[in-house]
Amino acid sequence: MTRRLAALCLSLALCPAPYGSAAPAAPALRVPGREIVIAREGSMVEFRASSTFAKVVGVFQVWNVTFKLNSDTLADSALDLKIAAESVHTGSGFKDKEVKGKNFFNVKDFPEIRFVSTGVLPDPNPQKFTMTGNLTLRGITRPVTVAFDVDNGPDKLQKLKGNFTFNRRDFGMTHNMAFNKIADTIRVEIEFQLPAGALTAAGAPTPTT
Repeated sequence: MTRRLAALCLSLALCPAPYGSAAPAAPALRVPGREIVIAREGSMVEFRASSTFAKVVGVFQVWNVTFKLNSDTLADSALDLKIAAESVHTGSGFKDKEVKGKNFFNVKDFPEIRFVSTGVLPDPNPQKFTMTGNLTLRGITRPVTVAFDVDNGPDKLQKLKGNFTFNRRDFGMTHNMAFNKIADTIRVEIEFQLPAGALTAAGAPTPTT
């Protein structure tokens, strides 16, 4: 009887554990970074272009942005900005028609403009950082670099301000008017209104009193 019991114990020890049995726990997956909610009021996305006779400022009224911090520093932040090209307004019906037409944004065939960050370059000033990313416009994607700074306002409110330039010809916008030459360089400016103290934990200093 003793020999049979010992043999049974040995066979059970050599058998693989059945599915559902206790096993060492797998390492926990990293929780995605916290998203900073951008307030519509106080935020803006616009472009600026110049020509022989005038300057054009176009404001995009419909856009959606996701801004995340994957750690406690801005160096590990990520941004995804989607813009409805049709929503651009210049204050002039004629200019709106030109900007939205096939010679420029061609909003009918390419309804979305998008910027997706690919990395962050550090800056000695904790209120500044540079974000690299890809701009997709008219179905063409090109790398751009956005310079950001954090503006600390009253009541601990913070604003994230960024700007970059691109060559319109790189995105197939080669048209020029006969007597009104349009500059090739287009400037984009963005401002995102952040909740009070949103970036304090990310290294941006709190406002001085």
